[in-house]
Amino acid sequence: MVQITVPASQGLLIIGAGVLGCGVGERWRAGGGGEVLAVTRTAKPERDASLRALGLTPRVRDALGADDRHAYVVFCASPGGNDDYAGEVAGALQLWDGAGRFVFTSSAGVYAEDGGGRVAEDAPVGDSPRAAKLLRAEEAVRAAGGTVVRLAGLYTLDRGAHNAWFNMGEVKQRPDGLINQVHYDDAAACVVAALANGAAGATYLAADDAPLSREAICRAAARAPRFAGKPMPRFVGEGGGTGKVLDSARTRRELGWAPARANFDAFIDAGGE
Repeated sequence: MVQITVPASQGLLIIGAGVLGCGVGERWRAGGGGEVLAVTRTAKPERDASLRALGLTPRVRDALGADDRHAYVVFCASPGGNDDYAGEVAGALQLWDGAGRFVFTSSAGVYAEDGGGRVAEDAPVGDSPRAAKLLRAEEAVRAAGGTVVRLAGLYTLDRGAHNAWFNMGEVKQRPDGLINQVHYDDAAACVVAALANGAAGATYLAADDAPLSREAICRAAARAPRFAGKPMPRFVGEGGGTGKVLDSARTRRELGWAPARANFDAFIDAGGE
């Protein structure tokens, strides 16, 4: 685990206590931070017990009052199924006292580039419905003095695009399209670095060293015992763009962060850890 020094004994409120949120909470605690409140929509005894086992304190969103404000807040709840995502983010900003840092995790999918070009933090963005939803939330965060971290495609051995493609069998996308990725652990470390070292109103980008094509990602995954013997996905698409190459050099320099896994290929070669 990459250790980043955080404000000593300061608490952290995490809205969206999924895999990424839990990873952020663990690193906050390991870096010297105080109590981590892990916020979910509903209480589930088994999940709450898992959160406590990680050293996190479960909280239900509706239990947070108007006067319940925190110096350090992370919003990493997914936009899926939420028609008023920007409104939910705006509500979360009301839980921040402005003294520390509010970090919103967005997606590198907002960038417009789709012809294999290089993309840095301030590159032009697209106008798809999904991008628009995220960009409205980003705008609210920056206007309030918060910080945005755009994430490449998240993965572990059991999660990510490769799992979806192996389950599909036939994928209606082109095999040579570039996919930028970052391991959940490395993404969590970048979020903690943004909490500790980020600037108000800034936008950062968390991505590993190099993208791989869809086909290359699946070939790499096939070397792992979990996928041994499974039929390789067949990519049958011909249209669409070839993706982009994310360049997170400025983020690495300003936050003092770098991914521990160079790319998905290196992750598999290291045993999927």
